[in-house]
Amino acid sequence: MMSTLDNSLRHSSVGQAGSKSSASLLRLLAFTFATALLALIISWVVHPWTTLSWWKVFRRCVSISAAISLWGMLRFVDRASLRSLGFGAWSRGRTDMARGLSMGLAMLLLIGGCYLAIGACRISIHPDAWRLWRTIVGFIPAALLVGVLEEAIFRGYILHQLIALSTPMAIAGSSLSYAVVHLRGEWMWPSTALELAGLTVLGVVLALSRLKTGQLYLAIGLHASLAYGARVNKLLIEFPDSSMAWLVGTNRLINGIAAWVALMGVGWLITRWSARPSEGGVS
Repeated sequence: MMSTLDNSLRHSSVGQAGSKSSASLLRLLAFTFATALLALIISWVVHPWTTLSWWKVFRRCVSISAAISLWGMLRFVDRASLRSLGFGAWSRGRTDMARGLSMGLAMLLLIGGCYLAIGACRISIHPDAWRLWRTIVGFIPAALLVGVLEEAIFRGYILHQLIALSTPMAIAGSSLSYAVVHLRGEWMWPSTALELAGLTVLGVVLALSRLKTGQLYLAIGLHASLAYGARVNKLLIEFPDSSMAWLVGTNRLINGIAAWVALMGVGWLITRWSARPSEGGVS
């Protein structure tokens, strides 16, 4: 009798887990479809008013479309709040964000100093002072906005849905989707492969930040600081020796093996911290 009851409960649990996994995958498909459709519509309307190629306009419209789709999924499908993505109490979140910003900036300074020491890059300040300072100061809020939006999508929504399958699947799936979306230009061997690998490693580190803290703030801080460095460094340094690109990358920063090692070091530090209770449904 007890054996029959145990088997029934076990089969019931498996069935519920399978149903939850299917629902999560359907939500992800709906989110992806809505984002792509909105980006197509917006780019079709905007493209005639610009001098950019349609593909470049479409890529810029994806971020806006993803934000709208995310709001729609939370409001009408998931019936959940933004807090469920990992926006918990700010009293704790501000410490995590400051830590993320500090870690990202420290990593940039470390690898930048090493590159300068070995001659892999050199100081090359942009001659247009107005453009230089406009970017240095003006991109600060933009980098924070990028960090918030992209973390809400990739480590908030996508990772949260894939957790229903398994934690390794969630980390891999959210990281690979993040990497593919951020690839630029046509496929060229080996530069595109190096960039894809670097973006995936970054995605894994950001996913670990989300899982370890139970919130998005650490990942937002780390993401924002690295996005800021990737944008500003183009006006401050240059990489004259292309033969060393496999090791140090380019101004994209994450497409060289040295940057991967630095990111893995950051990820290792994050895994050493004490885990915190989840506040967004991810454990």
